[in-house]
Amino acid sequence: MPNVKKGEGNEDKVPIPRRRLVTRVGCKARMVMKYKNEGFYVVTEFREPHVHALYTPGCLKFQKAGRKMNILHKKMIIDNSKVNIGPVKTFRLMKELVGSYDNVGASKQDFKNFHRDLKAYIEGSDAQMFVNNFQNKKLLWSAFFFDYEVDEDEQLCKAFWADPICRKNYALFGDMVSFDTTFQTNRYNMIFGPFTGVDHHKKCVTFGAALIAHEDIVSFEWVFRTFLKAMGGNEPACLITDEDPAMKIAIPKVFQTAEHRFCMWHIMKKMPEKVGRQITQDTLFLNKICKCVWSEEIEPTEFEEKWGKVLAEFKLQDHEWLKQLYEKRQMWIPAYFRDSFLCGIMRTTSRSESENNFYTKFTNPHLTLVEFYMRFESALDAQRHTQGQFDNDSKHKHPECKTSFALEKHASKIYTVSVFYDFQEELEIGCFHCGLEEYKKENGFEIFTIREGCRIRKFDVSFNPANLDSKCMCKMFERLGIPCRHMVWVWKAKMIEYIPDAYVLNRWTSLATKTPIFDLEGNILEACVNFVDCKRMLNELWSEIHTCVSLAQGNEEDLTDLVKNLKGLRLNLEAKKSSNNHENNGSPSKATDIELLIGATLPTEIVVKPPKISKNKGTGVHVPGTGSDKRLKGDKEKAIEQSQKKKRLCRGCGELGYHDIRNCPHKVKENCKL
Repeated sequence: MPNVKKGEGNEDKVPIPRRRLVTRVGCKARMVMKYKNEGFYVVTEFREPHVHALYTPGCLKFQKAGRKMNILHKKMIIDNSKVNIGPVKTFRLMKELVGSYDNVGASKQDFKNFHRDLKAYIEGSDAQMFVNNFQNKKLLWSAFFFDYEVDEDEQLCKAFWADPICRKNYALFGDMVSFDTTFQTNRYNMIFGPFTGVDHHKKCVTFGAALIAHEDIVSFEWVFRTFLKAMGGNEPACLITDEDPAMKIAIPKVFQTAEHRFCMWHIMKKMPEKVGRQITQDTLFLNKICKCVWSEEIEPTEFEEKWGKVLAEFKLQDHEWLKQLYEKRQMWIPAYFRDSFLCGIMRTTSRSESENNFYTKFTNPHLTLVEFYMRFESALDAQRHTQGQFDNDSKHKHPECKTSFALEKHASKIYTVSVFYDFQEELEIGCFHCGLEEYKKENGFEIFTIREGCRIRKFDVSFNPANLDSKCMCKMFERLGIPCRHMVWVWKAKMIEYIPDAYVLNRWTSLATKTPIFDLEGNILEACVNFVDCKRMLNELWSEIHTCVSLAQGNEEDLTDLVKNLKGLRLNLEAKKSSNNHENNGSPSKATDIELLIGATLPTEIVVKPPKISKNKGTGVHVPGTGSDKRLKGDKEKAIEQSQKKKRLCRGCGELGYHDIRNCPHKVKENCKL
């Protein structure tokens, strides 16, 4: 490590030698033996005195001869790394697992060295192993989809993949898709972009994922085309992204029928920063603008009127950023797409932001592509385990009804628990807080004007008694797919005891995932080739061992038998392994264990080279020669850091603020006048 003092340049760097402990002390103790023709050895020299202390049995665990990294240690390191647990913490966990440091059988440095060797083993073959892994997945799962591209130097620059379950989820819940990019998930600074939707439990579900080297039009166009190809050319009804200009250009080139909308959460979180801290914190501007923007019950003309009043009240009619927002209001204001089904995604915080945050818990900026995909699979398993748990709850458990109405009982049987609670809230308000304001008949339709508590706004519900067709002007069903409180009031008044079939969306039911989905080749997307690889068998083996231990615990006789049997099995395996090693003139290498645990082998030929280190917004680390190792910070992040600083007294203007006399805003204005 170079020794650089503050203010010194590169020419002043002085290398610091690494400190090492010396083990060679010049001990002369030795024994020399000479072989005789008679077939025996004769000791010709013996020097007994040592100049150092001799090792005791208690020191054995610290010596190289007494330490050995076995397959359990290596598996623990790799498996824990999938959830961002490093080798040092893994060593401590291993100690707790086996009871003491004496039983670990390896040192903390051994654990760190293996983690280093894992990265060194992948180095240089990273991209090829990454691609080979996809090819192996295709052999296991015929419906697995992947594609990639390389640049002019044969280096990986784009990749997309979607396993059969991702594709099935898209077929079931792909009416609305959210796409956002995130950074610092791998050592190459490649941008990670998952396609996210909402499942029948109103939880995030992944449809596919991409890695790209650049945030440009060409890259996004390739990602979107590949996504459509993976999904059989079926476009979503709506695609929600942030305001990235490259995406805005690429999406119309690829999607012909999908509506493109901006995520409101991304826009509104910029409001305090763009408008100014003084207005947003010291006035009611933020509260009033949010009421105007987030309202889903108003029409476009009403929104435009309210927007103008708020801006006029706070004298922001000439604010440039707000002008730009108003010009593209049809892309993000709910009043302009009240008839579009969005699963409520624009009313809550960003789904993609939540999904990206979920994946960053499993990743870090130092991962190879092979490690990144291992962690991606681990995150996907966690997501699907949660979905399975909710499926089980919806199938075998039923939420408690608050009323005796048959409508609520019917909803509890067909909806998932999460969706039922939303419907239950609508039913409760509709039954106990809504009333009839006016009733009339027009052209065979019954028109109910419903009032809601003390609210001024009234809602008209059109009802057709012939086919139970219902339509409310609040358009909640069109937006969320759940009957609104006004429709529920009408159904209750008409003594309807079940939710009409037209108003039960399959995507919200507990049986939504039970529908078999086929791809273009006729494969059932969840069907897998009956093939078990070594990695899976190893995981099953550890599961069986842990199960045996849990069954035997508490019974001394069973534990004794289990230990005896395991020792006998170990001795047999050691004898067999020793015999095989003798025949093969060698022993299994560290590389063999790594290949077994990561499920990928070192390629004999490298066609796809590792990616170049990318330089995009949001990244800036690991780029040699740029003069800075710091990530490029956004205005929002800078504003948050600024707000955390203490205010100080400026000698220029005499006010408390986040500036001093050097950067005083009053001083800047005076200089501008001059």
